[in-house]
Amino acid sequence: MDRLIIFFLGLGTGCLPPLLDNTFLSYQIDEWIATPSDNICGVKEPRMVKQPGVVNWSKLMEVTPEMKKIKKDKINKDSPLGIRLISEAEARCQKACRTQMRVAGVDSMWKAISHVRKVPWDQTQAVISIIKNEKKKEVLFRWRARGAITP
Repeated sequence: MDRLIIFFLGLGTGCLPPLLDNTFLSYQIDEWIATPSDNICGVKEPRMVKQPGVVNWSKLMEVTPEMKKIKKDKINKDSPLGIRLISEAEARCQKACRTQMRVAGVDSMWKAISHVRKVPWDQTQAVISIIKNEKKKEVLFRWRARGAITP
């Protein structure tokens, strides 16, 4: 009997996951893995996430007019103007992520999130198109407000 106990202890938990499938411990394995600082909007707790969207944050930031202005005018990112432009670019990206989150039906948007069995839904291109078309929609809205277009 002692040899049998020592044998199972020697195996460790390597043989347990197939045995524990569809039990209470399998739900602990079935969680999304992320750090709270990678959350952009939506559900902030990885254990509460059901269908997340993921974006490439650096690509989103490159597309914003504020970051283009920093590169074009060679503004130092540590200067007061650079800090203001970067915070405006981040706010623009967060707003676009919130819009796409509602459109796509995902419960949260993340910079990075992973799972053992599932793949998060990449929303980068959709959010980029929202950022690029934001000015066009704003101009159209102003034009309608003046009475130039009747819907």
